[in-house]
Amino acid sequence: MQKFLYAMLVFIASASHVIADSSNPSAVPNVNASSLSNSEVYLTWNRPYDNVGVVGYNLYRDNQYFTTIMSGTTYTDRGLRANTQYSYYVVAFDQARNFSVKSASAVVNTGGGSQAGGQNPTTQSGRPGTPTTLQANVQSDTQVNLTWQQPSGYVEGYNLYKNGSYFKTVFGSTNYLDNTLSPGNTYRFQIAAFGNGQYSTTSSPVTVTTGSQTAPPPPAEDAGTGSVPQGYSLVFNDEFNGGSIDSSKWNTSYRWGANWVINNEQQYYVDTLNDPGFGHSPFYVNGGTLTISAIRTPGNLWSKARNQPYLSGAMTTFNKFKMQYGYVEMRAKLPRGKGLWPAFWLLHQHNAGIRPEIDVMELLGDDTRMVYQTYHYYDNWTLRSTPSFQAPGPDYASDFHTFGMKWEPGRITWYVDGQETNRYESGNVANEEMYLLMNLALGGSWAGSPDGNTAFPASYTIDYVRAYQRR
Repeated sequence: MQKFLYAMLVFIASASHVIADSSNPSAVPNVNASSLSNSEVYLTWNRPYDNVGVVGYNLYRDNQYFTTIMSGTTYTDRGLRANTQYSYYVVAFDQARNFSVKSASAVVNTGGGSQAGGQNPTTQSGRPGTPTTLQANVQSDTQVNLTWQQPSGYVEGYNLYKNGSYFKTVFGSTNYLDNTLSPGNTYRFQIAAFGNGQYSTTSSPVTVTTGSQTAPPPPAEDAGTGSVPQGYSLVFNDEFNGGSIDSSKWNTSYRWGANWVINNEQQYYVDTLNDPGFGHSPFYVNGGTLTISAIRTPGNLWSKARNQPYLSGAMTTFNKFKMQYGYVEMRAKLPRGKGLWPAFWLLHQHNAGIRPEIDVMELLGDDTRMVYQTYHYYDNWTLRSTPSFQAPGPDYASDFHTFGMKWEPGRITWYVDGQETNRYESGNVANEEMYLLMNLALGGSWAGSPDGNTAFPASYTIDYVRAYQRR
């Protein structure tokens, strides 16, 4: 189920009167881009219409969000590559976070030349063509330089493949230096272009052998643990071996704060890191596990909990760890009881674009033999969701189980206990940075309210959380 629904957010931080606003701003007009130097582009646009008033703009470069402007209608983009083409568009938003549609694109080459309104037919329309000019040149015993020409159609970037497996996405360039190779080995490279959610077919392979055939062979790839793919390295983990939450890795609230309610849920998430004097902590770290517990709100904490009937916890890596593609895994024992809704998921780092969400695992506490695995995204500002794919199994509340997800260009694969359970393949699979979340919700439009058989405290116990990316 979609957890990050703006339309369902209810702000309860104050008693002040709030006027509902569901009207989107109009598209941002007259976006122009001009080159100031070999590394700078100057952007200008006109203010669009909104019934209440636009408060800011999200800027996109080569179809990737990169900054937000809260005042003015100009911006200088610095630190760019010389003699490189860039494409920009702008999305406006108002105070209620209603977003406009994408503006027309403005295309510019650093060092001179610009176009406004997306008038370049070669790069701004049509499915990307298949790259046909891939070359691989050995630079050293461990380095190969890949070069190619931009194919026909609208191209936002390229996915690179080595020996049949994806390993890198490149934006705004038609070359890449792979310096992760081993001496005396043969490698097979391919490339695919993508743009506007469409992917080209993969190019013909180019094979190259790095120098020094007498060099010692590279060490064997890790066999992986459970579903961890071969060739992937650990980039984030928490084994919960300390006595407290590691604040360098985790936040104890959603990024929009403790005073927002979503999906008509009935819990208040206690932010212990920012409010240690709240009077209750839902988190307990001991013996190599983390427990997120839920209780009925005590009478003396009712007002602090904004009159929510339950206290619980949520943890995120927002602004502390993020990833683009890879494999994530949690080992956990899930709670049992009507109205309990534990989850492990990923959410978009930047509040713009298709705003993707990948639910690695969700469970409804009144049926502990079924977990759900789902992908959500926005298409032209309309929420799209896969079915809530089911993963039936044993009683997930009686013992620990591992819940994993592999995220690749155009593909999401879910796992339980090392076995693939569901797969989704499409051009609309997220290709932007996302961060990790885990929470224990109560009630809401999907789980329903706890009943007299729901035992408290309810416990969601987590053995570890790990994230991997391709070496």
